[in-house]
Amino acid sequence: MRRIMRVRIFEQRTGALLADASGDQVVKVEGNWYVDPATVSKQLQMSSHDYTCPYKGKCYYADFVDGATRSIDVAWVYDNPKPGWENIKGKFGFYAGERSNTRDEVTP
Repeated sequence: MRRIMRVRIFEQRTGALLADASGDQVVKVEGNWYVDPATVSKQLQMSSHDYTCPYKGKCYYADFVDGATRSIDVAWVYDNPKPGWENIKGKFGFYAGERSNTRDEVTP
């Protein structure tokens, strides 16, 4: 786990800002960004899609919704992770770099 000064996450097609986190609001775990919910755009909506990770437990995905635009599974949340993963509980996870429907911008 490594702390970063500032991470901004953008939706690929529209360039909309999905999250803007800094300091203790963001951690990098297993190559992914996890940010506090307060730093996340209100345009993210939780979906019915979920996934069960063998080590972290069950997560739920969020979609970006802006009018007619919908990007599926841009983020995920572990509401109740397995023991040892408490540091990501309730945080929104995003892929680092340019991947899937998102891209990041990191300022050290």
